[in-house]
Amino acid sequence: MSDQKVTRRAFITVAATATAAISLGCPRNNNPTKGVVVFKRSGRGVHVSNAAKKHNANMLYKTSLAASNDNPHEGDNSYVVQLTINRTQFDTLFANGRLAADLRHHL
Repeated sequence: MSDQKVTRRAFITVAATATAAISLGCPRNNNPTKGVVVFKRSGRGVHVSNAAKKHNANMLYKTSLAASNDNPHEGDNSYVVQLTINRTQFDTLFANGRLAADLRHHL
């Protein structure tokens, strides 16, 4: 029997390698059939007014075109981003052919 000691560096290396192997081997939950893509305006990283921040935080859109056309005021430089929500929430928010849903009123 040999008395070999495991160093801290060797232990951390083995633990990090095992963690990376496990996490890369796990399937991701990015299945597009599990949700519906909706659009939202975002002012992240750009200067936007307080009115635009409140508008962006509370509105969801069915199409990208509807999102890009709904500015809270002239000069708003928010951009459109995609979100994925579940199907039941989508059906609730965009019932009766709505293109835009205000989360303050439709939830």
